[in-house]
Amino acid sequence: MDLSEVDGVLVLSYREGPVFGDHGDDEGHDDHEGHDHEKEGHDEHEEAGHDDHEGHEHGGNDPHMWLDPENAKIWLDTIASELGHIDPENADRYAANAKSAKQQITQEMHHIEDRLNTVHGKGFLVFHDAYQYFENRFGIFATGSISLGDASKPSSRRLQEIKHHFEEEGIHCVLSEPQYSSKLITSVFGGHKPHIGVVDPIGIDLKLGPGLYPQLLANLALGIAECVNH
Repeated sequence: MDLSEVDGVLVLSYREGPVFGDHGDDEGHDDHEGHDHEKEGHDEHEEAGHDDHEGHEHGGNDPHMWLDPENAKIWLDTIASELGHIDPENADRYAANAKSAKQQITQEMHHIEDRLNTVHGKGFLVFHDAYQYFENRFGIFATGSISLGDASKPSSRRLQEIKHHFEEEGIHCVLSEPQYSSKLITSVFGGHKPHIGVVDPIGIDLKLGPGLYPQLLANLALGIAECVNH
């Protein structure tokens, strides 16, 4: 089963270039005719391994779809239904578990909306472009990415563009991830030292269980809010 092809799932294209365009475009997404999504946009893909040819990216979908909680809720129903077909004796249990999990996600979404109220309208940079599904869902925005979509090493031209954007826009927050060194981020900006926030889009240190995904979302929102408002 390809969960990206389930009806209603929002699929976004990778954003083009080191500095992202305006949010709110209605290109580069596919909701498979199932839902009406707000604030959709972004097009083009930064092809991995071509950091010297960043003006010639090729189309491709951003795979970080799990960071849109509405996608996750759709997948819960889909998975529960499939399990019910395989194991009909426990179909009701699968459906009940999916319903409970969706309620937890919805509750956490309300908490996140409250937490991110202070982030709306404030730009930030990311080490690599992993968060646009989360941004899109909650109305916040990264304005650029240091590395390519797969976090491969950026070219010197790309780093210069990011540095210029950082200085021109007065951005002070850059989001990194646990597996990446902050040395590259620090070196990009020279004497203009940004606040580096560390967020984890996969929840590598979280305990497995029904609360993992809501906690992943909560941690992401907290990390973004603390960095942007630092």
